[in-house]
Amino acid sequence: KLSTSGRNYVVENLSLKKANSDADYNQIDKRTINDYQKMWGFDNDIAFWLKLFTGELNPKSHSDLINKSALRDRRRVFIDEMPEKMQKKIIDFFEANRIIVVSDILKGRGGLSANWMLVTRYNKDENTTTWMLEDINTVMNFFGSGDVTISPKGSLYIGKITLQRKGGTPDPVKLQFKIHPCELFRLRG
Repeated sequence: KLSTSGRNYVVENLSLKKANSDADYNQIDKRTINDYQKMWGFDNDIAFWLKLFTGELNPKSHSDLINKSALRDRRRVFIDEMPEKMQKKIIDFFEANRIIVVSDILKGRGGLSANWMLVTRYNKDENTTTWMLEDINTVMNFFGSGDVTISPKGSLYIGKITLQRKGGTPDPVKLQFKIHPCELFRLRG
């Protein structure tokens, strides 16, 4: 509540996600590896391998560490192409720091951190829009629950959240986190 001249104001911050009913993913956060390292304090080994994952570092320049013939994409290294010791270290980090990671990417920090998430879902066939408003703690528990595992495409799942390379323009080498926002409707059955 804020009080100005005898008036009370209640401020609630929303995270808004708009999706079609057949939508795939919705980006929830993207930054450089250095920005995430500052936020979460992972070590330089993790930062180095995540930079290879996003393509910020070129695998060709580090051929002594990488089996280039096993790479699916010469511009980057997928997590399942990293040494097993490094795969485990990355998984262990995100498992141990899941709460702060999920909070930062879904809720945010500071005065603009979200209290609620509003998801709108447009159904093209019926020309209708439905919506769901859920408190952010329920949203974080829903999307953050589940195992931290390597995805079939070599990215990382943190529960129902996907960590992957941004790709495309204008930020081809940033790390991004994505969700299927329409999955939130499963809370209502």
